[in-house]
Amino acid sequence: MRHLPENIEQYFFDTIYGKVTLAGFEQWVYTNKELEKLVGEDDYLELISFNYKKNGAKYELVNLLSDKYVDLGEYEKWKLLNSLKIALKRDERLAPILREFYDLYCRGYVFLNDLGLGYGLTIEVPPSPKYKVDTWEELTDSEKKELLDSFYPQLEFDIKRTIDWIENGKLIFTGKKDEIGHYEYEDLRTVKERESTVWREVERDDTTGFKAFEST
Repeated sequence: MRHLPENIEQYFFDTIYGKVTLAGFEQWVYTNKELEKLVGEDDYLELISFNYKKNGAKYELVNLLSDKYVDLGEYEKWKLLNSLKIALKRDERLAPILREFYDLYCRGYVFLNDLGLGYGLTIEVPPSPKYKVDTWEELTDSEKKELLDSFYPQLEFDIKRTIDWIENGKLIFTGKKDEIGHYEYEDLRTVKERESTVWREVERDDTTGFKAFEST
């Protein structure tokens, strides 16, 4: 895989994840004067001759970029580590990031069961009857602060251990999705490391495999 400058690689990532349109990428390819020198004459010709308006163009372009230029697994790792380290700062970005973790949990990153299902869902649907509203947006500023403060110090521990798992290679990202659109990754954590700090099993039906959980 060809090594590219960070700004070029980032533009490829932004195109793959939909931040840049196909039309925008096409125009960028035509006007970027350094691209041919960076990717080589043959690959540049492939990019400028690509039919960006045909059916299935986005799918083919994603495959082309990920095969030759970018490692989607490394990008997923970078994105998640960036979000986790921002969450450690405990500023106004914390609540949106925890809600993002809940979304990522639902989309296949099951290792986010505590950060996403525990804290993120609690923000998404504030616990009743203490909070007599249905959404985070309906809470007052003081209620939002109270709810976030209630997560500590456990939340900081859970963020740091997730960072450790990623940085120490316990979680390996592929950047790929399965047939139902869930993110795929390799989980090398021990059984002990996978135990929740937020949830505990309170009921299990061995005939159906059904489990019920409650917060700790």
